[in-house]
Amino acid sequence: MAGIFDKISGASKGVSDMSKNASDTNNLKKKIAYEQERILEVMQDIGKHYYADPKGDYTSLCADIDDRKRRINSMRNELQSIKGVRICTKCGTKFDEKYTFEFCGKCGSKLIVE
Repeated sequence: MAGIFDKISGASKGVSDMSKNASDTNNLKKKIAYEQERILEVMQDIGKHYYADPKGDYTSLCADIDDRKRRINSMRNELQSIKGVRICTKCGTKFDEKYTFEFCGKCGSKLIVE
């Protein structure tokens, strides 16, 4: 009898984990889409300000875009780790979760351990 309950418990845990991963994946995709939309809005703002004043200072708007791009890259890496994929931050090579080396097989840079 205990074996049946263990199997049921294990199956429900597996379903629960898959549901959590799907939810996390969807949330990250929504956040990435939001950041991409906001980047487009900031670029439009830069264009409007440049049209009004070509010699203006746009460094804060450009810094905002750079920050958003960094957040998007971080979220994409998080998405890949949910899927069981590691990505080299230097060259972008993807490795599955079975790749346990500390360094990238393509460029040699140190891989970040999640």
